Amino acid sequence: MTIKTAAKAGFVLAALVMTPGRRLAGDQGPVARKATLEFRVLATSSDGETHSIGSLLMGVEEGGSTTGSMQVKRSMAPDGSPCGSNVTMSVAPPTTPDGPLPLWLVEGKVRRAEMDDIRVEYAWKRRVEGDTASSPGASGRGEARLSEGGRALLDFVPAFEASAGCWRNLALELSASIPEDPAFNDRRIGYDLWLVSEHLGKRLTRRLQLIGKQGEKVAFDYGTFRSKLPLVPPPGKDAYLMEMAVTGSVRSRIQPDGSIEILLTANRGAHPNEGSWYSEAHGSKSVRAVPGETLKLELPPPNLVDPHVNEPDTFRALAEQHVSLVLTPTLVE
Repeated sequence: MTIKTAAKAGFVLAALVMTPGRRLAGDQGPVARKATLEFRVLATSSDGETHSIGSLLMGVEEGGSTTGSMQVKRSMAPDGSPCGSNVTMSVAPPTTPDGPLPLWLVEGKVRRAEMDDIRVEYAWKRRVEGDTASSPGASGRGEARLSEGGRALLDFVPAFEASAGCWRNLALELSASIPEDPAFNDRRIGYDLWLVSEHLGKRLTRRLQLIGKQGEKVAFDYGTFRSKLPLVPPPGKDAYLMEMAVTGSVRSRIQPDGSIEILLTANRGAHPNEGSWYSEAHGSKSVRAVPGETLKLELPPPNLVDPHVNEPDTFRALAEQHVSLVLTPTLVE
C-alpha cells in the first residue's frame, strides 16, 4: 500500500491502495492537454425566449491562443417571418462590420485545461456600422475559470433599432470543454463507490454501483444517515439525533497510457433531526489511477457558518464522526 496525503478544498486523499508492483499513473510524465472554446451569440426574442443563434468552436492546446469573428444578421425564417437569424463566423476577423447588427471580434488563450477546471484568458471587441478599427463600440478582457459546461457572460447589448423589433437583446458568452479522445469515445467506466461512516465504534456503510461514459459526469446521492450524538438530548427527547446527507458526482476519462483521470466531488451536510439550522462542507479531488485501484477520500465535517447557532459540543461531536468515500474505478467491457 502506498500512502499519499494531500489537501484541497477541504478534501484529504487519505490512502490510495495500489496493486503490487504498479506505480501511480499520476507519477508519469505530463500529458498534452487541449480544450475546446465556444464563443456563443444569444438572442432574446421580442416575446421573451432566449436561445443561441450561433457559436464559434475552436480547439486550443494548453498555452495556445486563437482568434475569430462573429457577425450577426437577420434573415427570413422558415415560416416567412423576417426575424430569422444568421451569424457569419470566421477565424480571420474582418476589419469592419457588415450591416447594422454587432460584429464581435474574439480572442481566447487557454491557460489551463483540466477536467472541470479550464482557465481561459479572453478579449473581445464589439463593432457596429460607423465604428472604426481604432474605436470599437465596446470591448473587454479578463480571465474565466470554467467547469465543463459552465458559461461566462462577456457582453450584453440591450434592445436597439437595428433588430427591427425581432430581439430585445443580444449577448456574447464563453464556454469550454475537454474534447474526447475518439479512441475512447464509446467506452464506459464503472464506479464501485462506498460511503463509510465511523463513530463511537460503530461502522455504517452504503454502496452505489454506477456506470458512466467517457467524460460523463455521474451524480450520486446516498440519501439520509441518522445517528445519535453523545450529547444531552432536547427536553422531551430520548436522544440527540443528527441527520447527514452526502451527494456529489464523479467524472472520468481513460488516458492513452491506460490510466483513468478521475474527478470526484462531494457535499456533506448535517442538521438536527428536529432543528432550524443546516450546515455543510464540500470540495473536490482530482487524481489519476490504474483501473482496479482503490481510492479513499475523507470528507471534512460540516462547518459552523450561522453565527446564531451556539452549539460547540454538537460540532465537536460531528468532527469526531469519520466519513469517507471509497472508490474503485473499472473499465466496462
